[in-house]
Formats: sequence, C-alpha cells, structure tokens
Amino acid sequence: MSPTSALPNWFASAIAALQANNVDGYVDIYAPDAVHEFPFAPAGGVSRLTGRDAITNFMGQLPQLIRFGSLTDVRVREAGDELIIEATGHHRRTSDDTPIELSYVWFITRQDGQVTHFRDYMNPLPLSAA
Repeated sequence: MSPTSALPNWFASAIAALQANNVDGYVDIYAPDAVHEFPFAPAGGVSRLTGRDAITNFMGQLPQLIRFGSLTDVRVREAGDELIIEATGHHRRTSDDTPIELSYVWFITRQDGQVTHFRDYMNPLPLSAA
C-alpha cells in the first residue's frame, strides 16, 4: 500500500463536482445507506450522517459557506475496497472571499463501486468563522 498523489478517477470526479457546486454529482459516490462520520466535529456539531439523503442535505449547505478549490499535498493509499486520502484543501469563504485552508484525512470504504463508510477527519476550526 505505497502512497500515490493521484486520486482515483471516481473520487477526482466527485471533488470536481464539489468544485462546480454540484452537490448531487458529489453524493453520487455514496450507497443509499452510506454513513459519513466527522470524528473531529465540535460539540453540538454534526458527527454522523446516515443515508445518502442525510449526506445530500448536509452537503447541500456547504456551497453557501465555502467555494471548494484545489487539493494539494495529496497522498492516497488504496487496498482493495479501502482508501485513505490525506490532502490540504484550498477553498474560499463564500461570504467574504477569504481563503480557507483545510487539512483532510479521509478513510473511505466502498462496496460494489459505492462509498459505504466515510470517516472525515477534517479540521473544522477554519470553518467556524464562515
């Protein structure tokens, strides 16, 4: 499981959808009963979403907060249906165009070509002022 800097095509397409504010295009990667977790969610924040509909509702709010930009420092480790991605996201706050840099570590499990479990170790602190 040597790291690479290339995102798998299916995930690169999902990120491109987010960059185009196409939330539906992004959530297409999820199985209908997928789970998306945020272990670093602040107290009172969303820490777990169950089902593609809940994920869509949550992700649908993000374009009002940030414009997704590029990912750098990408490191990908893939083993069968499991994927670990580390990256730095370079985004912009929608309200005032302030740059926001987010550090990501994603643990993703897929089955039959769809994401069934996504653990999103994103640092939410830069979003607190969004």
